[in-house]
Amino acid sequence: RPGAVADVAHELAEARRRVDDSRLQMMRAYAETPQCRRQFLLAYLGEELPEPCGRCDSCWAGTAEERAADDASAPWSTGTPVRHPEFGEGTVMGYEGDDRVTVLFETHGYRTLSLDAVTDQGLLTAS
Repeated sequence: RPGAVADVAHELAEARRRVDDSRLQMMRAYAETPQCRRQFLLAYLGEELPEPCGRCDSCWAGTAEERAADDASAPWSTGTPVRHPEFGEGTVMGYEGDDRVTVLFETHGYRTLSLDAVTDQGLLTAS
């Protein structure tokens, strides 16, 4: 029936819009970050750089040292598949400081979440 097909097409378009919006938000965060830009970009792509690069404007400004590298105290390592009750399946992309985790969700795109909230409320579980 045409109405059902239209509903499915609308939902797919909305999912695509959410992902595109999340990408725009991540690029805005890249432009505004005081962190090492190479570390930020690699985290966006799911990779880790343990130390600031020393070559970007943030490193030259001396603000890059403020970013704590992912370590054993992080609840999930970069690349870990996780599940959120609202956003569904996702992958841990990295951390911002000691209090935020960025996850790429299949249907909702990138979300930066409060680490305290997700751990205290059990909102992310390894899948």
